[in-house]
Amino acid sequence: MILICTIFLAGIIAAVIFCKPYLGIAFVILSIPFEGRIDLGFISIYPLEAILAIFGLICIYKLIDRRENCFRNTKLMYCCIPFVLCIMLSAVKSIDYSLTVKEIVRWLELFMIYYLTINLINDEKKMRMILYSIFLTVAVVSMLGIVNYLSTGVEIATSKSDLPPSTFLGHRAISFFGNSNPLAGYVNLIIPVLFGMLMTSASLWGRSTLVIITILSFMTWCFTYSRVAWLSLALTMVLLFLKTKAMKRGKLFLAIFFAILATAFLIPDVRDDFIDRTKLQNLQYVLKHRATCYTVGYNLLKDDFILGIGVGNYPFIFKKFVYSDPSLIWRFVHYDNSLMLTHLHSLYLQIFVETGFLGLSAFIFWLVCIVKYLVSSLKSLENSRHYWLFVGLVGGVIVYLFNNLTDVLVIHGIHLQWGIILGLAVVLIQFRESEKWPETV
Repeated sequence: MILICTIFLAGIIAAVIFCKPYLGIAFVILSIPFEGRIDLGFISIYPLEAILAIFGLICIYKLIDRRENCFRNTKLMYCCIPFVLCIMLSAVKSIDYSLTVKEIVRWLELFMIYYLTINLINDEKKMRMILYSIFLTVAVVSMLGIVNYLSTGVEIATSKSDLPPSTFLGHRAISFFGNSNPLAGYVNLIIPVLFGMLMTSASLWGRSTLVIITILSFMTWCFTYSRVAWLSLALTMVLLFLKTKAMKRGKLFLAIFFAILATAFLIPDVRDDFIDRTKLQNLQYVLKHRATCYTVGYNLLKDDFILGIGVGNYPFIFKKFVYSDPSLIWRFVHYDNSLMLTHLHSLYLQIFVETGFLGLSAFIFWLVCIVKYLVSSLKSLENSRHYWLFVGLVGGVIVYLFNNLTDVLVIHGIHLQWGIILGLAVVLIQFRESEKWPETV
């Protein structure tokens, strides 16, 4: 029965995407929080990958059948080719074929969703549909995160009612992601976009809806108690304020953010937990953990500096590295089973270790091209009606780069949301360029 329902649902999704290909992006957005798998006993289905596969195959079929070309626009695609080549080159060292393929597919999915976004979103109606798909999804994720946080707090308070309130500190919102840090990273991406859309929206209904979703997102963002997410978003907002030309509205943009942030700290649990997490002892532990990540990364990489250890090989080589030193077995296996077993808590360090200096250089080159293109476009969009939405989308792009300094959000599918936001920013630039063409003529 489950298999029949799954096939029926896949058929409906395929039919909708075939009729209106751009809705495939909306389906991807809605499936990002549900990145887990459906186990049917004899087969496991990953909803996100299944939708992407259907989406890609339909676009390829339409291209071959000459019904619609979904791959004509190549803006910012060429600068990622060196990084793709480095990933493929490092795959030669594969220890486990399935893990290597999985990691390569994750990166190809990012480039694919960005590529399709800049090609399929070609008018404001479609863009609005995609934006509200993002906002609807983050609203559902935020509501579940808030309910999860409050219900967990009630359970702790009920079981430990004779203890002081400080004892209850430590529980955090996790929502669909199973961990508070990915949830914080996901919400971090969308909060700047919400602000940008809020300042662009003209209708009262639209603004009211966006205000509600923004408040829900901020509450979840606070309840994750992720120091990195908090710092990343604050830095991004300040950076955007310094780069925007319309300083009057920029001050309003920044004032609204910090007003909501200050309001959040009026909640006793948020304030007390923040104070507890910023104590010197806790910060020393976090810094020591991060330093350990870089030490482990150096030891894994020292014999393969140029090409790295190979994409997908990290779990195996890390275990071999740990068991080769008796002093590390107790620390990494007995003390904390989750410590660095799947990744090194920094996307850039992870790429450096897996693809070497060559891969990291190619990845940074790709990011520099992206950031340079977006920042240079701020001035050209200054007098556009989409300016503040563009600022919000750029904020979503930048906050992801900050957040990945101490996390690897790629493994949770959040990088696909980032690829869509990046694609929408490029689409707005193209809208502006198309508006200027008649003036030029």
